[in-house]
Amino acid sequence: MVESKEQRPLAYVNIGIKEKNIGAISKEDGSFEINIAHEYQNDSLTFSLVGYKESNFLIRELVLDTTVLVRLKEKVVQLREVAVVGEKLVEKKYGIKKRGTIHFTDGIFKKDDSFEIGQVINLGSSPAQITSVNLHVNSSRPDSASFRINFYRYDADENTPKERIMEQSILQRHPIKEGWLKFDLAEYSILLKGSVLASIEFIPENKEDVKQIFYEVKLGGSSKSFFRRTSLGRWTRPPHHYCLYITATTSKEAPDEPDDTETLPTFTLKSDFSNEPFSLFVRLPKEYAKNPQRTYPVFYLLDGNVYFDPVAHYADKLTRKKRNTIDPILVGIGYENAYVMDSLRDRDYTFPRALPADGFKISGEGEKFYQFVKEKIVTHIDSAYRTDKVNRTIMGHSLGGYFVLHALTHHLSGQTIFTNFVAASPSIDYHTNYILDVIERLANKGENAERAGLFLTIGALEVLEDQPNGFKRLTEILAKKSIDTNAKVYKDWGHMETAIPTFEEAVRQVMHKNNSRKK
Repeated sequence: MVESKEQRPLAYVNIGIKEKNIGAISKEDGSFEINIAHEYQNDSLTFSLVGYKESNFLIRELVLDTTVLVRLKEKVVQLREVAVVGEKLVEKKYGIKKRGTIHFTDGIFKKDDSFEIGQVINLGSSPAQITSVNLHVNSSRPDSASFRINFYRYDADENTPKERIMEQSILQRHPIKEGWLKFDLAEYSILLKGSVLASIEFIPENKEDVKQIFYEVKLGGSSKSFFRRTSLGRWTRPPHHYCLYITATTSKEAPDEPDDTETLPTFTLKSDFSNEPFSLFVRLPKEYAKNPQRTYPVFYLLDGNVYFDPVAHYADKLTRKKRNTIDPILVGIGYENAYVMDSLRDRDYTFPRALPADGFKISGEGEKFYQFVKEKIVTHIDSAYRTDKVNRTIMGHSLGGYFVLHALTHHLSGQTIFTNFVAASPSIDYHTNYILDVIERLANKGENAERAGLFLTIGALEVLEDQPNGFKRLTEILAKKSIDTNAKVYKDWGHMETAIPTFEEAVRQVMHKNNSRKK
């Protein structure tokens, strides 16, 4: 990678296929390496660097395994006029400004990955001059690290970041110390307003002995976070939010952004097999109070501490945009807090007890939990609200997806509690594919279970050599039964990326199906 006029090397150029998680970054000497599978030969390889014109090459026209010289031309950008006003300006904070009482770190990326994380910031209608971006780091390391700061337009209707909104290269190197890592931006005169995505791009060090950077994430709440595995890849929503905020000078009349808080549980219930209470988070349809004779389908969502808020907001969005959509009741099944959830879900979502090789401290109470869901939670919701008792959906991710399949075995046995099952990246290999064997045995019995629907997803990046057969085997088994199975592989996505998109797509599909039935 070189600059076209002076032929000087260009470092940290973003190289990749747009909207796909395939990419690389040029080194300080301008060199780069990228591995591209044959299936992408009809795509374009993009070279992008702030301050330079983007360059694109058809992959099939590139000569592989040879040196490619790419020249980037500088981009001439007309500076925006900045009006200096006489009113008093104040500095305010926007984003997630406080850490939670329980501290979690992001486990999606590895130390050698090049990736970008971002938080949606709502600046309001008054122009604000950005003075810093701040990220909480949870542990120190002896080596410094390089980062690039970017800002993107945020499209609220599509709920996704769009184009970059500033053409300044903000590349900074900082020591990695525990605490708030501050990126000082005062000298760049960045003036923004409205909703933007403030992002931090992590530049790989290309050293073998460099330790990973652990930064804090927050579970629950309605703020919007995004990440992508390469700087030109597709933005994806994680199951958490980043402890990331900006400071900006703005009018003292500009409204303050409230702290992001998690939804409080609507109910708590105790079980016979656990001393810890279960939290139930309930979202009612918008018109619930206006239609006293109407009943509503119910979605039961596992890991409610994490997923209830984003799925509830998505259901609200669908209702606003489509007046004829059947609006459901959403019930998040969670725990007293996210810390308790992190350990007890191993116990409650699995059956039978884990093998020693699985490495679980507690496990195997999935059948007791199923009975609790059936006899206590569903019964409680049916008595408290006007529910459609023949239209229930259960949704879960990872071990939660495994529990959904366990609930499906009850349906195959003739115990119809749920009519729709949504399993995102289910842990099929738990206990050496135990759940597959059970489902296959029930399918071969020939019993006529009532018709039901299953939405089954997996991320292509999480699939190991022995996993595709398990996923495929499950779909083939269910084809023998009265289960309408929709299996989907999310290309270029990993395990943690499938949860929210799966739940949102399931809500959309089931609501659409219910609406069609109504007509």
